[in-house]
Amino acid sequence: MTQNHWLFCQRSIDLARDNFQKVSIRPQIGWAVAHQQQLLAEGWLNPNVSHRDQLTNFLGKSVFPEQSTLFVSTNPFENIEKLHQLAAHHSIKDVQVANESEPSLRKAEWLVNRRVYTFHEEKRPYIVLKWAQTSDSFVARSNYDSKWISGVHARKLVHRWRSQEAAIWVGGNTYRYDNPQLNVRDWSGEDPLRIVVDPDQTLNKQLNVFDQSQPTLCYTHQPSISTSNLEFAPLPHNTDWEQRILHVMTDLHERQIVSVFVEGGAQFLSFLIQQGWWDEARVFTSQTTFGEGITAPIVDKKYLVTKEIISEDQLLTYYNFSTRS
Repeated sequence: MTQNHWLFCQRSIDLARDNFQKVSIRPQIGWAVAHQQQLLAEGWLNPNVSHRDQLTNFLGKSVFPEQSTLFVSTNPFENIEKLHQLAAHHSIKDVQVANESEPSLRKAEWLVNRRVYTFHEEKRPYIVLKWAQTSDSFVARSNYDSKWISGVHARKLVHRWRSQEAAIWVGGNTYRYDNPQLNVRDWSGEDPLRIVVDPDQTLNKQLNVFDQSQPTLCYTHQPSISTSNLEFAPLPHNTDWEQRILHVMTDLHERQIVSVFVEGGAQFLSFLIQQGWWDEARVFTSQTTFGEGITAPIVDKKYLVTKEIISEDQLLTYYNFSTRS
């Protein structure tokens, strides 16, 4: 592969990454058409609309010179022949697929579509953990009060993250003591599916999670009649939380829920970390101190990939995977 071809392949990956808005069952795809060293056209494909129709529409808007090349981050069709046929129909001679070329490009494209690939390969949703902790490593006071550890800019970013994932999940104590809405308020986007695991239906039905304002899925031993935006799903009669969570993960996969955003609480987050049931963790650390309280989950430093400052908070990002190719 020439240096120019590598750059245009990378460009297609960048387009896919930069235009990601919400996870889908199909991959995010970027594309570009170039002639020699000149970029002629570029764009990205909405994963919820026919890839063929979109690409045909985009390519049909221009007449390309001979010897032009189509670059795509990943092949949107079941085989490479169909992609070549589409390109040839628009007088494009060559096709380069980024994630079918050299390792660095395969890894970069895998990272963009890691949710989709993990969903299909692991047969479970991609799991993103998030929490905010004080500088002395507490997520709440002893009475479970945790408002607000992180700053306004961090909270706005969290609402953006909520809009990107398919579902959102917190533990029972978080519902009881924080009564979260788990919706998208400080960002423009679609609310995620709320997930509740309430085996014996001990949660107060007046909590926000049961307000039917957005799709909610509640797993319980004795399902009630489902209503608008509130579905009750059966949970096996088993006191083992490991089996309960495995059941939920399997059911979510069958429902094609590609990703889950887990925002708390500490016990639930720690359990998922101990079991290895997580793919990335996003941890805000504020300048606040509590002195005592509920201890924050611990992630091994070997998984740390980035550190950044979000206003008055520090954001640490951990990956529990290698960028597979």
